[in-house]
Amino acid sequence: MTTSSERVVFETERAGYRIKAVVERQTQDLIVQVIGGDVPHYGVVTAIQPTGKPQTISLPSRPGHVHQEKVLTFAMAHAIQPVLEGNAMIISGMHVNDISDAQMKAAIPMVQELGRSVAKWIQAHPTSKPEVSFAPGKHHHHQD
Repeated sequence: MTTSSERVVFETERAGYRIKAVVERQTQDLIVQVIGGDVPHYGVVTAIQPTGKPQTISLPSRPGHVHQEKVLTFAMAHAIQPVLEGNAMIISGMHVNDISDAQMKAAIPMVQELGRSVAKWIQAHPTSKPEVSFAPGKHHHHQD
């Protein structure tokens, strides 16, 4: 049996910079990269599922600071969680050099727009539930 693996990119631009949502799907699970600005990077990861609370890790950006893109991963999570078929990891890093207030204010609406595009894509491209089998006699425990 072959499983589906896909990649699609959405992009938006406001206030003189760009943010991309790079979506990769393995079977029913997604990785969504929310990246942009002058220095795209990976600083924050938020894991979500169709139900339950998001879990976020914010990595250090410089001594005494952690990456602040949680507001962006949460905006994306809010947009796509209602239509998720499986799990998703949203990874974000967006840095605009010498960012202005106007550019900072533009980030969340940009990600909300990208989130709507990703949600529409998920709904327009449903996947079928994979056949998963486990070795007989083995008990699989999920760690909390």
